[in-house]
Amino acid sequence: MPDKLVTVATFSFGEEAHLSKAKLESEGIWSFVADDRFVSANWLYSTAIGGARLQVRESDATEATRILGVQAEVPPVAAGESEGCPECNSTDVHYERFSYPLVFASWLLQFLLFQWGMPLPFLKRKWKCNACGHEWKARR
Repeated sequence: MPDKLVTVATFSFGEEAHLSKAKLESEGIWSFVADDRFVSANWLYSTAIGGARLQVRESDATEATRILGVQAEVPPVAAGESEGCPECNSTDVHYERFSYPLVFASWLLQFLLFQWGMPLPFLKRKWKCNACGHEWKARR
């Protein structure tokens, strides 16, 4: 089964992501830049979509963050904490960095009131189970 892609860093501009991609590939780590063209074409939406995302294989994530000198985007699971949902024990979980409905609402309100829109980044930083919808914060 192929490795999943994980995001190791996000950037406001696609060019920054491609420079880090080149650094990783010079070290022999395959990487992929997601949403770089969308961010370049619509830079006002960069915060709303999370910027240009530099992704690597899950097995290379630790080495990639070491090479780039960044902290992992998704917090590591604390010792003793299962990787699954605490309610239903499903492993189909994901990390949400932003509250996208609030980011969209802030952009819409600014657009309607001021005829321009710069979305405000309402941080969420929670794990969410795709099976049952339960949300929880990672223990530190």
